[in-house]
Amino acid sequence: MKQLKNYFYRGSNQKLAALVLGLTAGLNLQAAGVSSDAGDYKALPAGTNLAVAYYQHMEADKVYKNGNKVADDLDLSIDLGMLRYVRFMEIGDWVMDPQFIVPYARQHSDAGEEITGFGDLMVGGVAWPYRNDEKGRYFAFGGFVTLPTGSNETKGFAISNDRYQYNVQAGYYHALNDKVILEGIGQFELYSDQDKSNLEKDTFYQTDLSAIYKVTEKSNLAVTWRHTDGGKEKIANETVLESEQKDTFILSASTNLQPNLQLLLQWRQDVNVEDGVEISGLQSRLVYAF
Repeated sequence: MKQLKNYFYRGSNQKLAALVLGLTAGLNLQAAGVSSDAGDYKALPAGTNLAVAYYQHMEADKVYKNGNKVADDLDLSIDLGMLRYVRFMEIGDWVMDPQFIVPYARQHSDAGEEITGFGDLMVGGVAWPYRNDEKGRYFAFGGFVTLPTGSNETKGFAISNDRYQYNVQAGYYHALNDKVILEGIGQFELYSDQDKSNLEKDTFYQTDLSAIYKVTEKSNLAVTWRHTDGGKEKIANETVLESEQKDTFILSASTNLQPNLQLLLQWRQDVNVEDGVEISGLQSRLVYAF
């Protein structure tokens, strides 16, 4: 870990850069599983089951510290797949959706290092204390626990963090009219210390603001602005990795291939990176309702 600290203060190194990505990109990759995509804070009818498959390809070339670029041309990439099961149910006047998420990934650097394996299991769900189907307005909050069940935790694997993570989130979905929807989601994440390294991690915060346009009854376009901050890592009160601070621009398009089958395609690009890795990538999501 001391080597990693020296990396930020003395210069770049390809091998250490792979570790940087492993330590920091995990926030974004885990959030892809925990965070909702634009429009997901609309409650579905009780009794609905969703089987969801994700594929993401993420790339990182640049690392920033205090707004200054400290590494370039890293040529690092992660291919991520996730399976997610969601069950909507009604308890009293509330709709809830307990869910389980299992990620699998391949992490690669141009130095020839490659790590593959399962990530950490995520369990949790979202509850809607307020829903108005007629007006298209919903308020919900949720919580997720990430369990350190993944493989290769000690090798800098981006989706296996060797610690417990506790995510709390809340969001509001508001239809302005038949075509335009606004949605806001805020969340924070708490962390246990890593078992083997005693690495401490500060609270991580994320805010998503989305505008959704219904092109047709079957297809939507959405734009999302995301801000992330926090997650500083320390050992014995000595900073090893600074807080991640950046904005992300996300463009999404979804369509119903069949009444119970939806395809979503998404492009994301980090901007205004103050601290952390600048990441860009593509995501596809296939949702089957039954």
